[in-house]
Amino acid sequence: MLNILFLRKIRTFLNILRGLRGWKLAKNLMFAGVGLLMLAALYAGFWRLLAYLEGVQLIGPMLSWKLTSMVLLMTFSMVMVSSIIISMSTLYYSFDLKFLFSCPLALRPIFMDKALETVFYSSWTLVLAILPYIIALGRVKALDAGFYLVYGFLMVPFVLLAGAAGIFFSMLVMCAFPSSRTRDITWLLGSLSVAFVYVMFRFSKPEQLLRPDSLEIVAQYIQYLQSPTAPYMPSWWVTKAMVAYCAGHWGAFAVNAGVLCLAAGALYALIYYLSGLCYMRGFSGAQGSPRFRGGTKELPEQRLAAAFQGLRAYLTLYWKDRLMLARDARYWSQVILIAALIAVYLFSIRQLPLDTPDLKSMVSFLNVGVAGFVMAAIGLRFTFPAISLEGSSYWLLKSAPVTTAAIMREKLTVSLFPSLLIGVILIAVSNRLLNADLFISVLSTFTIAVAAVVITVMGIGFGAIFPDFNVENIHQLESSYGGFLYMACCMGYLALLVGVEAWPVQMHFAQRFGRAHAWDARAVAFCAAAFLALNITALYLPWTIGRRSLEKHET
Repeated sequence: MLNILFLRKIRTFLNILRGLRGWKLAKNLMFAGVGLLMLAALYAGFWRLLAYLEGVQLIGPMLSWKLTSMVLLMTFSMVMVSSIIISMSTLYYSFDLKFLFSCPLALRPIFMDKALETVFYSSWTLVLAILPYIIALGRVKALDAGFYLVYGFLMVPFVLLAGAAGIFFSMLVMCAFPSSRTRDITWLLGSLSVAFVYVMFRFSKPEQLLRPDSLEIVAQYIQYLQSPTAPYMPSWWVTKAMVAYCAGHWGAFAVNAGVLCLAAGALYALIYYLSGLCYMRGFSGAQGSPRFRGGTKELPEQRLAAAFQGLRAYLTLYWKDRLMLARDARYWSQVILIAALIAVYLFSIRQLPLDTPDLKSMVSFLNVGVAGFVMAAIGLRFTFPAISLEGSSYWLLKSAPVTTAAIMREKLTVSLFPSLLIGVILIAVSNRLLNADLFISVLSTFTIAVAAVVITVMGIGFGAIFPDFNVENIHQLESSYGGFLYMACCMGYLALLVGVEAWPVQMHFAQRFGRAHAWDARAVAFCAAAFLALNITALYLPWTIGRRSLEKHET
């Protein structure tokens, strides 16, 4: 029966390929081209890094293999955590499960079909991202094509083991606590796990790998390189198997590859057996809805609406969005990831090897672009999908006595304060850590506040230009054509913003270096006019085009 389900997926994929015509085909080809360019850029960076490591006398080969083991361990951890989050949706809330359960199919094949689907969705991006690293490693070490075949063979049980950990956890949790609330707890634990892995990896200071002088003695550094990296994890088995293949030690290769395959086979045999006992109980419990615990207490929005009648429609929309965010753990649990991102960002700023005050102030100014990129990435996750997440209920808003502009303004209000808060925290704390001078501190704080407003407005505008009310997964919105354009426009805007302010900053440093008459009033006026023109354009065009597009949209 499992082969029937696999055949269904293959035919679905082939039908999607046959349906690519015209603009849809061109759009996908463009995305593929951009993806290949990004992979090529990763390959170039990895090749330069590995070539440098390999050139280090005596310890070069050990350096590259140590880095490989760290990369594989990070990949395994991220796939495992991702599978915990994705398995909940795939195994218990997928849209086609009710159809599959109504078909003459056994329970275990349906479970295994969804389990392998979970493994694919939780691993394909990470596996693709480290492929340039493996190609660069093979080129630097002058390995033959067999090395890449061996790597492809080893990655199959590797990702299966990583995905199985999340599947096994979700299945047992849903069996023990068959409730829709369990999904929320699992998403919360998944967010905590991702944040923990991300923070611990950065706080471990992997730059020590490239700086042996940071350790006390050379022997300690050699011991660090030769020691296993998580010896009981599949990532170390893959590393040992690859090292054994390159050295021609076929016995060691067979042992490590055999352990990897046997572990994957045993774990999936156990999951297959337990699915017959636990899966249906968890699926049945997941279909229930949490008990309503409402009351008659007057809401804050109701009191404000009574005092300000003109804001009633806006406050009603705000009340709806506030309840949706509070009830859906997929969104508010992301606060944990944002906190981890901010912590790692500030830790990295603190670790920068900067010596002079002027250099620190210059980095503080350039930090506006980096902090803006962080805000744009968060906006891609929260602000850009805000309108599309109305889903099939958007027709209620269309039929309500409220304008499209009012809907967009309410979405903007919900997203603006968090974006502004994150941007100001990143810049203010970074300036404090770097001891930036007063001019740079004031300029960067003001700039990031303006950029936060513009990036949020662009997110709502692009979300209105490219709405998708039938989307099932928010990640589909992030990787869509509209999401790509939103990020591209944000990057272009930030580059122009930093470029416009670079001239006054240059005058400021010229004055600090003792140059007489460093400031030019006409240049400052020109930069101020360009700053206003840039921000007004970035605010007006996406918002206006998005409002008109959303007004014409038919649900």
